[in-house]
Amino acid sequence: MQRHFERSSGGIVYKKVGGDIKILLLKRSNSRGGVEFVLPKGHIENEETAKDTAIREISEETGLDPRELQIIKFLTKINYQFIATYREGSPLIDKDVYLFLVRYVGSREPRPETSKGDREWFVGFEWMTLDQVRDLDMKPEISSLVKKNLRYM
Repeated sequence: MQRHFERSSGGIVYKKVGGDIKILLLKRSNSRGGVEFVLPKGHIENEETAKDTAIREISEETGLDPRELQIIKFLTKINYQFIATYREGSPLIDKDVYLFLVRYVGSREPRPETSKGDREWFVGFEWMTLDQVRDLDMKPEISSLVKKNLRYM
């Protein structure tokens, strides 16, 4: 089996609405015909830093103006593996993902990418409360990251 190493970067994007914190999650169709929530993130290109990639990818995937996205802090690096059945030869992907805490200071709503190449990509978005995020079954599990970093939000 072929094995590929990939590096991605993105973030937990939040905004303040009155005294409440809302977390931005994208909705994506999964292979089982359902919808799952994901964080905006993408591949680190060439000599790009993880921080620069986070802003670029969040902006590309959400349609938000990069000038209205502020990196507050680095959160964590996670690693996982998966078999990419959608690629020729179904290689094993060993992936590092760098996550940042990112504040959105704009007022426009996201406009997620709806296609990427020949694949359907995002089918929507949702600004979720902290309670809603806590109840989600998503990978990576972000509720504990948010909770640990509330003082920075």
